[in-house]
Amino acid sequence: MNLPMTSREEIISICQKIAKEKGLASINMRSVATECHVSVGAIYNYFPSKTELLCATIERIWQDIFHMSKESFYFTDFIECLSWLFESIQEGSKKYPEFLSRHAMVLATENKNIGQKMMENYFVHLKNNLKEVLKRDTKIRKDAFNENLSDTLFVDYIFELFIFTIVNSEQNYKGILELAHRYLY
Repeated sequence: MNLPMTSREEIISICQKIAKEKGLASINMRSVATECHVSVGAIYNYFPSKTELLCATIERIWQDIFHMSKESFYFTDFIECLSWLFESIQEGSKKYPEFLSRHAMVLATENKNIGQKMMENYFVHLKNNLKEVLKRDTKIRKDAFNENLSDTLFVDYIFELFIFTIVNSEQNYKGILELAHRYLY
């Protein structure tokens, strides 16, 4: 006998399962309620709108892909960290088919502003972590950064290339790793 879902966490877990099996576009209040064996109203008790349900689900999927917690990830080698990010994206793509290419579109149809704000928060988190790793990497050339190219601007450039690679999944990320390696060391 299935017991009704009663927690926000369990609902989000069901949404992750739906995203893995059927894609994000299949998540709506009714489908989630059905999977949870509860009424649609029970889902609304935790998530006042479909947008909030989708945002919570997408946030959890990003956390799952990057094994993220509130703390920053710990690396002392920038290239190793960047490589780990790319590998995490590849594994996440296998685990959540079409997530990377579709999550922005799903949010755009629901509430573009909320979706953009959520993505900005994740990007800031990832960029800040990359900057911290860059500061901890003792192998970086002493003259790598100056008034024309700061560590912040370098991370911004690398991150833009990272996003480009995610969006254009057929692109090979090893060139970005080589570029960063040749510049930094």
